[in-house]
Amino acid sequence: MTKRDKMNNIWRPGTVALLVLALCPFFAIPSAAGKKEDPPKKVDLVWPLPPEKPRVRWEAVIRGAFDVEPMKKANFLDRVAGIEKRDFKPSFLKPYGIATDSKHRIYVTDSAQGIVFVLDREQHKVSYLGVTLQVHLRGPLGITVDRKDRVWVADAVGQHVYAFDSEGNLLMALGKVDEMVNPTGVAVDDARNRLYVTDSKGHCVLVYSLDTGELVTRIGKRGSGDGEFNFPTNIVLDQNGRLYVSDTMNFRVQIFDPDYKFVDSFGQQGVRWGQFSKAKGIALDDQGNIYVVDSDFCNIQVFDAKKRLLLFFGGYGTGPGGMWLPAGMHISDHTIYVADQNNRRIQIFKIVNNDVVEEPPVAVPGGGNSHEEQKDSGASR
Repeated sequence: MTKRDKMNNIWRPGTVALLVLALCPFFAIPSAAGKKEDPPKKVDLVWPLPPEKPRVRWEAVIRGAFDVEPMKKANFLDRVAGIEKRDFKPSFLKPYGIATDSKHRIYVTDSAQGIVFVLDREQHKVSYLGVTLQVHLRGPLGITVDRKDRVWVADAVGQHVYAFDSEGNLLMALGKVDEMVNPTGVAVDDARNRLYVTDSKGHCVLVYSLDTGELVTRIGKRGSGDGEFNFPTNIVLDQNGRLYVSDTMNFRVQIFDPDYKFVDSFGQQGVRWGQFSKAKGIALDDQGNIYVVDSDFCNIQVFDAKKRLLLFFGGYGTGPGGMWLPAGMHISDHTIYVADQNNRRIQIFKIVNNDVVEEPPVAVPGGGNSHEEQKDSGASR
């Protein structure tokens, strides 16, 4: 077997897609919020396929509050107090951003309902942000948590970024008149006391002081050159303070140093592996590997620190591992959380093997499988 044949065997998308589609009947989108369903069958789904060493394993899905906290009927006192009356559903309608805090709580923004779900799977409790008189979220998208467990939420429609404490109390609102156009992604640099906000329709990254909430500077402008943006969406920082920005409509990821200077970029428009159609969510693991959600391809591509393609997983579908317009992503404790928007759920994957690959397949133009081949295999819409 040649080296190329071996690489194709390891990273082949068609077989993975067929496996995903074959498992689709095990899960279905709930027809009614809160309706109890039979527990799903055990699914053993990994990427790449055996006999190669698995690196990512599918774990579970969360569709809303009822998957974390048992739903109960309101008692008389609740009804008197009006506690049971809510303007939102306990199930996700359009999940986008995901973050976790030091207590392992999962935060999920729901842009359709204008709320943030706070899911405590260990305590089996659920609470919400954006439902009090302090603030009314209109279109929350990006979310992140700093080392003090302050929660930062980008409200794309409300044109603000809000900070909450760990108990859900509003601390700060960033964004003066005409300062933000469409904030979509947020990232915190605790070491430098900075908050980074991708302004999608402003075609830039805004830099704020965590202490004062004042705007420090803007990175970039609209364009296709180095350091320029065309509808950036998501952002993440590495351990050295470097910024990774999904430059969505430039079909690439751009990298900046802690002084906001352009360092590098990778990706281009295309329908082959290593290329992008609509890059959105972005995250890093503890080895510096870069995970990029492609909302249009309904998958996640994984690159090493040298921007070489290592692996892809997902594909269009509604079953385990299948995705439909995925958006935000978050990695914590070797766990990958993906906002599977149109399937109205969060999918959870586990990084089961993260050793460094010395000679991964290289993402070169023209390499991999085409979009038409994905259609044939069922991996694409």
